[in-house]
Amino acid sequence: MVYAPKSALEYAIAPQKSPDLPDPHLLRVARQIYHAYLEVHARRMRRPFGVAVHSRSYRGLLIFSAKPILLPGERFIPFEQIESELH
Repeated sequence: MVYAPKSALEYAIAPQKSPDLPDPHLLRVARQIYHAYLEVHARRMRRPFGVAVHSRSYRGLLIFSAKPILLPGERFIPFEQIESELH
């Protein structure tokens, strides 16, 4: 019988991680928050890094920091995912 080292065995069995796709409802809310921001601040618009959306209340805020700090229940939706379906 041949035994593989534990680290090699875990590597072989570990599932490949795919990009974490957000809940479609959260993505829709994030886009609505971004569009509201565009309507109000069109002249002096800064590009956000993403939107933090609470998964139960659907309240959200634009995030302008590269390393967001999220509250419990919040999900971060990166701007690239919001932007991907805008074009």
